[in-house]
Amino acid sequence: MKSLLAAVLFFEAVVVALAIPVAVLADGRGAVAAWALVVLALLLVLAAGAVRRPGGIAVGWVLQVLVCLSGLLVPAMAVLGLIFLGVWVTALVYGAKGDRLAAENKAKAAARRRDEGSVTPGPSGDVAGAPSTDG
Repeated sequence: MKSLLAAVLFFEAVVVALAIPVAVLADGRGAVAAWALVVLALLLVLAAGAVRRPGGIAVGWVLQVLVCLSGLLVPAMAVLGLIFLGVWVTALVYGAKGDRLAAENKAKAAARRRDEGSVTPGPSGDVAGAPSTDG
């Protein structure tokens, strides 16, 4: 799940960085908006690397809110922020589901290996792996 979340944050940083030229052209707050987006893009890249650490998901949530709030500086960012918020939630839900299924598959595989190692009678009553007495 966490590698999926890191990918979401990284691609979000790319989108925020691509919005910087739009912010430069914004009426009245171009420089402030551009610098805010530069800082936000850098924070998203750093968070993509830190999402695997404790508290990394909480940092991701804070950045999702900041991306949505960047819509106050560049209105298009509000729409993009909401889209990425949806992608973030989807990655959390399906990433957790994928982790759960992977753990179940790993447990089933371990049980299969354990069962294959034990000697059990076959359908005809012969013990699997025992030498034949047919002679």
